[in-house]
Amino acid sequence: MTFTKFVRRAAGLVGGTALAVVLAAGGTALARTNYAMVVGVTAYPNLSKSNWLIGPRNDAIFVRDFLTTQSHVPFDEANVLLLADDVEGAREPTLAHILSSLDELAAKVERDDFVYLQFSGHGFQQTAADPSTETDGLDEIFLPKDTGRWVDRSKGMPNALVDDDIGKALEKIRGKGAFVWVVFDACHSGTATRAAPGDDVVERKIGPEAVGMPSEVLYEGAATRDLSGGTPMKPDAPVEFGDTGSGTGEKGGMVAFFAAQTNETTPEMPLPLGAKDATKYGLFTHTIFSQIGANPNVSYRQLAQGILQHYVSINRKDTTPLFEGDLDAPVFGTEIDDVVPQWPITVSDTGVTLPAGAVHGVTPGARLAILETPGATDDEAIGYLKVTSAQNFISRVTVEVPEDAKDDANEDIGQVAKTAASPLKVKSPGDIPATAYARLITSNLDFTLRVARPAPSENHPEKLALVNEQLDRLAASETAPFRIALVEPGAAAELRLAVMAKADLPDAGFDASPDPVLWFLPESGALSLEDGREPPSIVMQSDDADAIGTTIGQYLARIYRATNLGRIGQASDFAPGEVSAEFVLKRAGSGATETITSTNMPFAQPPDRVSLLATNNTGTLVDLNVLYIGSDYSITHLAKERLQPGASLPGSGVPAEILEFTTDSYGLETMVAVFTEALPNTLTEDLGILAQDGLRQVMRSGGPASIADLIRVMGNAGATRAVKPLGGMAKTTPRGSVQLLPVRTVKP
Repeated sequence: MTFTKFVRRAAGLVGGTALAVVLAAGGTALARTNYAMVVGVTAYPNLSKSNWLIGPRNDAIFVRDFLTTQSHVPFDEANVLLLADDVEGAREPTLAHILSSLDELAAKVERDDFVYLQFSGHGFQQTAADPSTETDGLDEIFLPKDTGRWVDRSKGMPNALVDDDIGKALEKIRGKGAFVWVVFDACHSGTATRAAPGDDVVERKIGPEAVGMPSEVLYEGAATRDLSGGTPMKPDAPVEFGDTGSGTGEKGGMVAFFAAQTNETTPEMPLPLGAKDATKYGLFTHTIFSQIGANPNVSYRQLAQGILQHYVSINRKDTTPLFEGDLDAPVFGTEIDDVVPQWPITVSDTGVTLPAGAVHGVTPGARLAILETPGATDDEAIGYLKVTSAQNFISRVTVEVPEDAKDDANEDIGQVAKTAASPLKVKSPGDIPATAYARLITSNLDFTLRVARPAPSENHPEKLALVNEQLDRLAASETAPFRIALVEPGAAAELRLAVMAKADLPDAGFDASPDPVLWFLPESGALSLEDGREPPSIVMQSDDADAIGTTIGQYLARIYRATNLGRIGQASDFAPGEVSAEFVLKRAGSGATETITSTNMPFAQPPDRVSLLATNNTGTLVDLNVLYIGSDYSITHLAKERLQPGASLPGSGVPAEILEFTTDSYGLETMVAVFTEALPNTLTEDLGILAQDGLRQVMRSGGPASIADLIRVMGNAGATRAVKPLGGMAKTTPRGSVQLLPVRTVKP
């Protein structure tokens, strides 16, 4: 199910060779120098080849190419240090080369310069050289190519890059007055059982047995952490730097992004998900730069929220990225007044291409207006293009004639074309002027839920066949309240199914049931039998195909709704700061409070409570709906209110309590604030239709015109295609925004 969202922009801005932007005046960004060091470690000669990776090398190339050819802030290729194997001109990613490269940067940078650092590969932990610097007695380490096997508690792993050494290197750079953004696409541990993993998905984790370390070394560290204060109230950052805030005096500021917390894993996989011949990248790295490519005018905090929303949209539940530092600074240190998603068109014997692709939100099915000059307005379009295929930084397009439109989206473009100020001159590639630009006018929101079939089961072949039969029926149904695409086991999917008994699982107890169970697993395929974290399932003791099929359909409908709210959350029409929702967590025992943000995800326990303060800083009426998505795919409708221009809810300006955590489920849960622009004398928008019970472990045709409409149609799985108005009609379209804030609930 694909919807088309029309892109809002300010018309008449100048163009560029990549994404056209207008930089804010008065800053130092244009006078400074931008530097980068990108490390991607794939080969570990001192470790078994089973621990080698593929994605980090691709990450390094991807990031370098983005910085030097796609970024709205220019990076000179000579100032980008690449440390990766089998890349022309790159240094070998050894410890010595990493440290010398950091020293080189520290020697070069000057005040107000910008430095981007990335580390892709394996992370790990070992006994701290100075136990007083670590709460659990363990140092977090990054493994360069020449990392050796563990020696003993005092010597650890030779040639490992220790977090303390990283911190010292960063202090040298920041001490010169440069701003540092450091990204770690690595993880340090994680023990989740993968009951239905993806074929080409590899978790960037390494176990103690792989490096020759006794497992009790890590267990002792975990025990020390547990004894230090009971259940932690916040995720642990994988690397501790001390001061990561904004710069003071002569010291530069800093931001740190981590792919996962210390007890989680992060994957590498073919990306974009589901794309043909996709290249394997770190999910975290690819998501970061895809978000920047599509939305360059953001702060680090807004970028973090976009990353978390994307993880919700792909049903990635067991990886929690962390973000620290001066998060309200603009990405790459440059404020942008406005963004025009437009690019020069290249016409050759092999077809028509654009220097923009999936990273920029230019995906198959998207449409662009052809303009004779980059400063032309939308209604001066001389033709239209449709994207047929897209790689990361390039896309292929075909000329589209709106008058001949056959589907709803084309018909809408055709209506706009009839009111255009100039006639549509472009009917074929040969009509495209040599200096023409293509401006993005629609981007697709695909609400189809990809479901991976269960893998073959030797123990339960009859039940497996029954499940596949019911899945085929549901996928073909035109009346089901969802749209699914079935893929083979292990293929890219947001939802994975598995048929196996609890007794078949490696962590099952001696009394585990041998009855066949259909498990509904997240994108990672992880399955935990821990109390409160067990995924939704259906125990198939019965052979009643209709009953099992009905239950599968009910489960899919709930998962479909909960997952797709994340996709809509990536389509916001309000400018930053126009609307806001502040969620505050209050501890049941101490009464202490803290604000929940995309970059501050505390752990919550029953019966902690959450309060809300919402603000409308626009000059129009705005409706607010508050939803809560449980880890069990429940959706609770908490509130619907109309906010007057410039008003807050509650009017007192003091957050009001809206929910209390219960013992029903534990895990990653999400608070959702949906803002929709309202017209006078209309009813308050009510998204209570999305409310649904959570999933338990069962034991015995007009197109949408606004964010609210997208949510409503998604909830009902109505149309297969829809559009939002363009041009003059777009000015009267109600704006909307979906804000998602994660919180992890844990047992007391």
